[in-house]
Amino acid sequence: MLRVKTSVKPSRIHGLGLFAEERIPRGTVIWAFDQPLDQRYWPGDVARMSTAAKAFLARYAYCERGTLVLCGDHARFMNHSDAPNCGNNASRTATVAVRDIEPGEELTDDYTSMEDPWSEFQGIIESEPVPSRPSLH
Repeated sequence: MLRVKTSVKPSRIHGLGLFAEERIPRGTVIWAFDQPLDQRYWPGDVARMSTAAKAFLARYAYCERGTLVLCGDHARFMNHSDAPNCGNNASRTATVAVRDIEPGEELTDDYTSMEDPWSEFQGIIESEPVPSRPSLH
């Protein structure tokens, strides 16, 4: 669940993006998994889903430790950047600001460093090519 004030707006990076609505100092937790709002799905769960549900997960979920994580809030609109202003904390339990972020700035992450391979889901669901998928972690 998002821990800072944000909004979803058109992005110069891709489609819609997640934007800071307040100053976010370096080290601030931006997002952390918070069930029941955020959901975690195992391969067996996904195998039983409809084609439409799988397509939604392929677009908005990210793979972490053999599960797909779906952010239940607007965090799923965070876009990829090769020079992100957000990243994982050391234990990979939260997304944090890696530098000070100003109001109006798009929040970005490096999908290639925060997401695990989708190998557990091979043959069940195909992920969209990284970095085009606008998920968060």
